[in-house]
Amino acid sequence: MRIAGQTFPEAEFIQPDGRVLPDYIEANAKTYYVTHDDIRLRVMLANAPTDAPRGTIIFSPGRTEFIEKYLETVGDLLARNYTVLMVDPRGQGLSQRLLDDPLISYVADFQDYADDLAHVTNTLSPFLPKPHILMGHSMGGTIVLQSVISGAFNPQAVICSAPMLGIFELDTPFLRELIRALSYLGMSQKNLPFQKQNRGLPVSFAENKLTSDINRYEKWAAYFRTEPRLRLGPPSYGWISAALRSMAYVNRNADKLKIPALIVAAGADPIVDPASNLNFARQAQAKHRVVAGAKHELMMEKDVFRDQFFESLDKFLADNAF
Repeated sequence: MRIAGQTFPEAEFIQPDGRVLPDYIEANAKTYYVTHDDIRLRVMLANAPTDAPRGTIIFSPGRTEFIEKYLETVGDLLARNYTVLMVDPRGQGLSQRLLDDPLISYVADFQDYADDLAHVTNTLSPFLPKPHILMGHSMGGTIVLQSVISGAFNPQAVICSAPMLGIFELDTPFLRELIRALSYLGMSQKNLPFQKQNRGLPVSFAENKLTSDINRYEKWAAYFRTEPRLRLGPPSYGWISAALRSMAYVNRNADKLKIPALIVAAGADPIVDPASNLNFARQAQAKHRVVAGAKHELMMEKDVFRDQFFESLDKFLADNAF
């Protein structure tokens, strides 16, 4: 792909076990590499299926995640006649890893994620019809909220699925200070101890905290089992420290989110505290919905939960004339 004299090399889609790409991806989507601050980012551009798209949804995944995990969701958004742009965050997926050990989950500052997202969108803007709607899951929700609040991005709306605004067991005053201190003392690129995840391989379905849908879980887990390049280990002290700073910044500045926003919490989320989503939504005057009984991954959950997320999304888009 060539834009304003720049050529962007094509990237690849990963498919495990001989799985073929869905027809809607084959027909509408391609992946490319876009470089920002000397970091090579894999991006996917999926064009809306008609000549009169409703706009563009710019999606930021969560920690350890990658483009292919959301192909089903991309299909749902294409069916709603949106163009979709997605970026593998720096340090994961097929974007450039940041450390010599590619399995260490690390970032210096969440603003780097936000700036990457803004740069890719600006770079590919000729192909991204407006309105621009930022959408993120978990870590990606924190990223999109920080990108708007910090002024890095100026979309028309924000949609967040279980945004990481309060983490069970970690977001306490004692642990915040301990993690910050250890990170400062040279542990920033060391993995947090006592994590079940082993060298980027998924835990068993029975141990997972993401979804109650075994079929969607196994489809996702197959990527990590068969493709080592996609694997990412547990969070490092540096990543946790950056996440805590980002959550504090976003929560502290919730009232600066001056655009329409939808926050959808997972009612049975064992990772992100649903109360943190409610508190942010109240401060930001955002629309808020709880999907009762759902685990963390709303877009990977059973249909009875997943459908509620998309019902909320559709109502939000319709209410705001998107």
